Amino acid sequence: MNKFMLKMNLPVFLALVFVMTSCSHTMNVSKDNSASTYPSAADDQNSQEIVELNQVVKQNSQSSKAKNAHLKLARLYTDHNNHRRNYYKAIKHLEAYIILDESPADDETLNWLAALKEINHLSKEISRLSKEITRVQKQLKKSNKSRTALTKTNRKLTREEIKLREKNRKLEESNQKLHKTIEMLKNLDQRLEEKRRNFNN
Repeated sequence: MNKFMLKMNLPVFLALVFVMTSCSHTMNVSKDNSASTYPSAADDQNSQEIVELNQVVKQNSQSSKAKNAHLKLARLYTDHNNHRRNYYKAIKHLEAYIILDESPADDETLNWLAALKEINHLSKEISRLSKEITRVQKQLKKSNKSRTALTKTNRKLTREEIKLREKNRKLEESNQKLHKTIEMLKNLDQRLEEKRRNFNN
């Protein structure tokens, strides 16, 4: 168990260090619409099961059925086959499961919760940075139009354009780094779920 904890904590720690060092300037990531563009039969099945489990939670809020439903919902919301993953909801259901569980949460569950919280945090950061990149790109586009129309201020606009291009380049580099970080954490979450399933079996 100690070796497993070390394997789990090291990637999360490295991810945190990476984010802190690489995010010193403004970053951004464009939203990934591919998952929502192509819904699958598995998505429909997941959606139906999520609806049913939420009904169980509402009808039996303090029972063992509700506890198990919360755990299943947390897994469904983080399942790699679910193209509509929702890490915020997964966190809420996992926390509810821990509260309802009479025994203290084990290290695997706590590590899973920590990984989900970090993924959720990075997802929000990606959304914020996506807006920043859009804003900078609009400024750049506006600068290009102004430079063409206003030849008298060409030098000033050129300097502004160079600065904006450099800022945009740095944002896109940071965007790619942050994407790699969150993919690593997603893979970590998936491996943790698989290890838990193997352990339970």
